[in-house]
Amino acid sequence: MTIIIEPKKLLRLICIKIFTMRAKTLIQLLSLSTSLYMVSKDEDLMNKISELTKKGKQKLNNLYDDFSEDSEEQLTEKIIRTAKQAKEELDKKIEETVLKLYDKMRIAHTDDIKELRLQLDLVKKELALSEARIAQLETEAI
Repeated sequence: MTIIIEPKKLLRLICIKIFTMRAKTLIQLLSLSTSLYMVSKDEDLMNKISELTKKGKQKLNNLYDDFSEDSEEQLTEKIIRTAKQAKEELDKKIEETVLKLYDKMRIAHTDDIKELRLQLDLVKKELALSEARIAQLETEAI
């Protein structure tokens, strides 16, 4: 059995689906676009990326020269060692860049938000206890 949907109804269903996107997804898209914008506007970062690219080309040329003289086993070991070093360096650079970006955008980390919520809960509990004490003192005074 084939279900035939009129084009207008299909368009309406698609529009409803689009408009009912979760807010979290929209926020994620906004934060991603903001992050990309901030990164693209950071001239120092772009200069560093171009410098790293030049250094990478030089290292690849040096690596190629080293590899042409070695046996296959030595070549494989050097490739693995170099890949690990490159991964570590890339992780460090990414971490530094993300930290700088967060500082520029002043985004609160989820850990900070959780800590603030816990503090707020503690203050609410203390307030409730204080109100109970005040109510008890008022009843005793009467």
